[in-house]
Amino acid sequence: MAHPVASRGAAALRLTRLARLAHAFGVALPGPAVTCAAGLVAVQLLVLVVWGADTRSSAGAGAALRIGADLWLLAHGATLRLPDGDVRVLPLGLAALPVLLAALSGYRLAAARAGGAASRVPREVDVAAGLAGRVGSGLRSRIPSLSGFAPLSAGSGARTTPPRRRVRPHRVFLDIVAVVFAQTALVCVVCWAASSPMARPVPGSAALGAAGLSGLGATIGVLAGHRRLGTAWRRVPAMLRVPLAGGLAATAALVAIGALGLCVLLLVRAGSVSGAASGLDPGPVGGVGLVAVQLVLLPNLVIWACCYALGIGFAAGPTATVSPTSAAPTTLPDLPVLRLLPSDALPGWAWLVLAVVPLAAGTALALSVRRAIPGATLLGRLGMVLTGAAACALLVGLLTALSGGGIGTQAASSFGPAAGWAILAAATEVAMAGALVTSVVELVRRRP
Repeated sequence: MAHPVASRGAAALRLTRLARLAHAFGVALPGPAVTCAAGLVAVQLLVLVVWGADTRSSAGAGAALRIGADLWLLAHGATLRLPDGDVRVLPLGLAALPVLLAALSGYRLAAARAGGAASRVPREVDVAAGLAGRVGSGLRSRIPSLSGFAPLSAGSGARTTPPRRRVRPHRVFLDIVAVVFAQTALVCVVCWAASSPMARPVPGSAALGAAGLSGLGATIGVLAGHRRLGTAWRRVPAMLRVPLAGGLAATAALVAIGALGLCVLLLVRAGSVSGAASGLDPGPVGGVGLVAVQLVLLPNLVIWACCYALGIGFAAGPTATVSPTSAAPTTLPDLPVLRLLPSDALPGWAWLVLAVVPLAAGTALALSVRRAIPGATLLGRLGMVLTGAAACALLVGLLTALSGGGIGTQAASSFGPAAGWAILAAATEVAMAGALVTSVVELVRRRP
């Protein structure tokens, strides 16, 4: 049975630790909240500039502020309830804003903690060195044999590089939670403030999206601020790290080729896109807003292009699908960038061009695995390649799910690729291409 005094001492120690954690958490909240609010202010300023310069607009400043808040909430994954239907779309170009702000907040928070800890280390060493000097001088006065030794001064060369403090995992976790909590709380407050009969944000979707996006950015920023990003990656077991790195390389190859194909389409069909924009007659200021909307949607179209190259296509309405074997429907939203959608089915020879896409992803996967485990056997590499293809498929499925959505109940009520088909197609095609490249490279290496 524990002594009552010892039990009370342990309880007091636990309360002290909890109080310190609560204080550290509270001190960490203002910085991320201010950084997140700066993103909201930037979006609002852009909307107000467009509204103020548009002489044809009859809306008031309050309506412009609500539109800015709605755009900011859409960037965090919120769903807007309108009288004509829901708006369920995440502009990936705009979604990069909360991720970057969370990463910046996490980096500053972690760097401030690391800087404070580093500044405390020299002071502690100075005190220890001074204490050692006093003790040493007393010993030399009492022991004649030590009179030849010089005392250790606080500024001596023995302490040129202070010891590196170990980063405690609970501190890293506390910083990440602080950034996520601050950003999610601000999103929920804006949801409540911007709610109106014309546009009602759904708090659940906004909180979930804000937590996911800010969690991603905060994790990267906090680890980078503590100088532990590479260490955390190296601590992942090789059985997971190697296929995950290969899956990231394959996904990056798919996205890069999709972006390249979209750029080619922009060059080829620039006249059609500009003609559709002129037909809307948005005016000089409205044209700037139209270009901004299309720019933040371009990453979504890149993901659609990847799925088109994989052969599964994507939905362009409740009943229409755009794929290599079908053309885009005639009933599309009045968005000029949608004129990039193919108007006819691909000819037979073009399928050979599409085959380059999974082959490039498989090559990136195979080379990444080979570089990570150079001394492995062929079966070991093939196993890692297949696991990496599964990781690539999951990443493609996640991007596919984020790129789709719907607006209203008419022609744009459902658009984007199906995540399930994207996972199946990416896993099959990338795995086959990666296994083929791995086998060919092994045969060439063994050739006498």
